[in-house]
Amino acid sequence: MIKYVAILLLSLFLLITSSGLVFAQGEEVFIRGIEVSKRDAIVLSVLFPGLVQMTQGQKVKGISFFVGEAASLILFFNAHENYNTKQKVYERDTEIFNNLKQTPGKTADKDAIPLFNDLKDQNDVLDNLHTIRNTALIVAAGVYAYNIIDAIFFSSSTSESRRAEENSSNKLLVNSAVIDRNPGVMLSKRF
Repeated sequence: MIKYVAILLLSLFLLITSSGLVFAQGEEVFIRGIEVSKRDAIVLSVLFPGLVQMTQGQKVKGISFFVGEAASLILFFNAHENYNTKQKVYERDTEIFNNLKQTPGKTADKDAIPLFNDLKDQNDVLDNLHTIRNTALIVAAGVYAYNIIDAIFFSSSTSESRRAEENSSNKLLVNSAVIDRNPGVMLSKRF
């Protein structure tokens, strides 16, 4: 069930971010400082999803890629750590259960039944965490791959995407920057 919901959300995310015309109206206030070549755009897209789109003036698409990748990676690492922790507890309880099974007597049987039920519950939790972990990794890989495909094939040239209108009401600016001949993105806040 979780896998299908994640696939549906990823599909909706890709559909929304690929429709640049819908969000193009709100991007007039995006500020760009310098032009970025296609090669530099590809390098930026490989570094982290969304950077090239933000640099080229596609603010909503870039932020969507960035947030989607960051959220799926955070979800993956969180589920991975929980899985490893719960796996150790499960292995410990399984060892205790096996020792109780080998011990004859009514007391051992009485203690083994609740432990067996607890092991079944722990196994279900482990299966859910495994599904979440794999789904988050697939979503992260999908966003990353689509970001690179978008940077190579669908992003417009910098001359077409250049937005040079400055608006004094802007509080947050996203500018492309070159530091030691390496392209990057600079976020600045005006007070």
